[in-house]
Amino acid sequence: MERDNGKEQLPVNNEHNNNWQFSSDNTTQTTEPDNYLQEQIPAFNPPPKKKKRFVKKILLVTVLALVVYIAYSVASIFLSPDRYIQQIYLIPEDAAIIIQSSNPVNDWKKFSSSETWASLKKAKTFEDVTRNVEMLDSVIQGNKTLLSLVGKRDLLMSLHKTRATDWDFLIVLDMQKMSKLNMLKDQIENILSLAGSTVTSRTYNGINILEMRDPDTRDILYIAFVDNHVVVSFTAKLIESSIDSRANPKIGLNYAFIESEKLVSNKGLCRLYINYAALPQFMSLYMDKNEYFDLFSNSMDFAGLYFDTDKHKLEMKGYTFGKENADPFVGALLKSGKHKMKAHEVMSARTAFYTNIGVDNPQTFVKELETIMAEKDKQTYDSYASARRKIENFFDISLDENFLSWMSGEFAISQSEPGLLGQEPELILAIGAKNIKDARKNMEYIEKKIKRRSPIKIKAVQYNDFEINYIELKGFFRLFFGKLFDSFEKPYYTYVGDYVVLSNKSSSLLSFIADYEQKNILKNDEGFKKVLKNFNSNSTLFVYTDMHKFYSQLPKMLNAATWAEIQSNKNVLYSFPYWTMQVVSDNQSASLQYIMDHEAYVPKPVVTADSDETDTEMDENADTEKELMSELKRFYVEKFQGNVLREFYADGELKSESEVKDGKRHGRYREYYINGKLKTRGKYQNNRQKGTWKHYTEDGEFDRKEKF
Repeated sequence: MERDNGKEQLPVNNEHNNNWQFSSDNTTQTTEPDNYLQEQIPAFNPPPKKKKRFVKKILLVTVLALVVYIAYSVASIFLSPDRYIQQIYLIPEDAAIIIQSSNPVNDWKKFSSSETWASLKKAKTFEDVTRNVEMLDSVIQGNKTLLSLVGKRDLLMSLHKTRATDWDFLIVLDMQKMSKLNMLKDQIENILSLAGSTVTSRTYNGINILEMRDPDTRDILYIAFVDNHVVVSFTAKLIESSIDSRANPKIGLNYAFIESEKLVSNKGLCRLYINYAALPQFMSLYMDKNEYFDLFSNSMDFAGLYFDTDKHKLEMKGYTFGKENADPFVGALLKSGKHKMKAHEVMSARTAFYTNIGVDNPQTFVKELETIMAEKDKQTYDSYASARRKIENFFDISLDENFLSWMSGEFAISQSEPGLLGQEPELILAIGAKNIKDARKNMEYIEKKIKRRSPIKIKAVQYNDFEINYIELKGFFRLFFGKLFDSFEKPYYTYVGDYVVLSNKSSSLLSFIADYEQKNILKNDEGFKKVLKNFNSNSTLFVYTDMHKFYSQLPKMLNAATWAEIQSNKNVLYSFPYWTMQVVSDNQSASLQYIMDHEAYVPKPVVTADSDETDTEMDENADTEKELMSELKRFYVEKFQGNVLREFYADGELKSESEVKDGKRHGRYREYYINGKLKTRGKYQNNRQKGTWKHYTEDGEFDRKEKF
């Protein structure tokens, strides 16, 4: 049982381093700040289904509250001097998201008639919300007094984490001089009969709080009258926090909030404000801890956005502000301008998650980064500077002249859906070059110096018309860009178009090359082309997600409860196939834009793999690949020809072969021991194991079977 001020109450049913590192076989380690910006801040999605229901008619009950309040507090209303405060002063500082409307009834009418809402409300998550809100809307539209009382009032709704696994909202409605109270006196009996709720009252810090219990659900709605505002929530603690905030407002006096509100005032269907200080805590309800998300949130102050929708998309535009104590990487990024996005001209169309980072000049960016580090974290800066000097002195190179000078200022990272091997997503980093010949010349110069002064292994082989390079030097590429290069330690790299292209795996690089040669690139993807038209071509940060391709990666990001919810509403999620965010920097502030594209999802029929009961030889001859594989044996690569993918051991012997369809394993799969004996046989269907898989010993004897 919960207790407020000693009074027994029914329970409220609200279920609802900085490690800079440079190392090699013969170098020391130092520390480096967390500074890869990948974050995504996703557009807001409603949380899991609350087991409680809304009080039957929230606004009707609110009217009842006003009536009862007259009986309890006539003196305080009519005899006390008027006091007027700003709405935002009543929003507690732990609000993660704040929604603002100047005409809530009409705004809801416009949104509820949109095709995007028609798709959203199909989700089980929205069943109760949809039913109650639509019923409430009907009641309000049919009652002129209610429509006059509520329809054109300024309304704020804030979202708060209230428990380890739960959230709730707080509503603040501006009643101005409460002149409409006199209009209600003739309707008291009607309102009481319609509401059907039990009403009690208590006092908190001099403010009367009404507690309304729904007789059917036993839910409790808490309502307080604070100066010229009505404050409503299902959580008593939020009402109390709102009252406390009245005397000591935080958000309403925050410079970034004030400025963002000015910039988006009276725009769009409604306004939405993101409080980055409270956002990670709120999002922990749905996703596991993500260092990149935290990095961005901890570096930003407030964002103000205005919201619009049509049948093709949900869109939010506005501005975001950086903190004075932002992470050095984020701070330097916001002060380093933007760059034209072009990397989609080489990136694979199989891309599921795409991040594009742009600065005016990489050399200027690094200098800005060094300045911020020196001012805010002298120890980290000293470690970084020491590591840089050691590299330059030991190898007799200039990282500024030989590494940064040829970069254009565009850095793009793509995470593709699992490649031909069908196991892990492929990661590709493309670094834009002012002149690719100059980039190659400087990279070859660095390779030459490293080879001359150390035993570090350097390898270069020809694959089709592309030279694939490898430097076994851990930490080199991370020196300036930190976490941007986290997944590219000891990378493989080649030159494609105007880009130096790196990958953590040789197989990923070969798949990338195959897509590029076949013009299966992001530039030609119809979904991406449609998305790109809505954004500025010059960008500081651009994040694009293809939900159909990224769906299989969601379990790694989300907690079990959220993933279960997503699975049960997969068709709804698929109706919003592309999620995109862009930041365009203007020093400490930046324009911010989110778009969720909408397209009603129609499931495609499943294509089954052909039956396979015999060990017939696959279409291509593996022996033809041995010569190339022997040259690439240090790369441990795969080779794709026709519709068959082959993987080889380091000495060139066939390791596995798999039939491929539309860039995915689909059909027969065979794996062999190094002695040539069959190890495993089975079938894939769209990169997933299907049917019966048989396993054999190294002597060729049957061992066991598995069913998938």
